[in-house]
Amino acid sequence: MRTLLAKAGCQVVGEAANGDEALTMYEQVRPDLMTLDIVMPGKDGVAVATEIMARHPGATIIMCTSMTSRDKILACQRAGVKHYLLKPVQEERALAVLQAVLGKVRATPPPIPVAALRGVP
Repeated sequence: MRTLLAKAGCQVVGEAANGDEALTMYEQVRPDLMTLDIVMPGKDGVAVATEIMARHPGATIIMCTSMTSRDKILACQRAGVKHYLLKPVQEERALAVLQAVLGKVRATPPPIPVAALRGVP
């Protein structure tokens, strides 16, 4: 995930070994984006996301996990998670999600046909 974040133009400011550490780190660093896994030692990713969103409703969290059960996905949504990426994470999909979540997607205007430009000074 670190490599994908770097490709999306993100600076990784920390990594946590467990849910409690992730909560503490969020409070200290207040990152623009946090990625979590549902399965973490101690508090799971859903519990961490729920606590962060309760304290910081504007937080941006992406869940990266191999858990595909409907209940887990709904729990992530209820917790306020912005996106849910399935492992193994596909680079193209992850970059699109990261750019969209961080507001880096810019609308590209359609190309102007050359014929339409004829006669334009």
